[in-house]
Amino acid sequence: MEPHEDQSHPPDPRPDAKRPVAVTLVGLLMFAVGAYNVVDGVVVLVNGGDNSSLAGGAVEIVFGILAIGIGNGALRMRRWAWAAFMTLAVVGLTHQLLRNFFYDHPNYLSLALTSLAVFALTPLDVQIAFGVRPPRNVLLEHTRNPIDSL
Repeated sequence: MEPHEDQSHPPDPRPDAKRPVAVTLVGLLMFAVGAYNVVDGVVVLVNGGDNSSLAGGAVEIVFGILAIGIGNGALRMRRWAWAAFMTLAVVGLTHQLLRNFFYDHPNYLSLALTSLAVFALTPLDVQIAFGVRPPRNVLLEHTRNPIDSL
């Protein structure tokens, strides 16, 4: 039998992208946040309580598992991880801002860390490394919009 190459995955269009330091830090931060949420959720579930606190503990566990998955994807430089992290950051920042404006107990540490992570993942070189933006030396074809000819 001849060895054959696995053709199930198309080649990665990104040039040998190295993981920027900011991505490593944000990925490790996501692991820490995920682990904290899983442990906190398990503690809430073990201690029991009313239905509201049990539901909150279950949500904490799900959020923690999601954060660990996104952190893993970020460390592996997966394109979807960048989009997932930014989406999670928008939800988290909105949640903390709503807590700040309408409740008495905002989590300023969460607000600051999420903001820091967004700033770390926003630069163009990080987006290029994730494959979210094309490399700088790639010329994109400029096609005219058909509506312009009307």
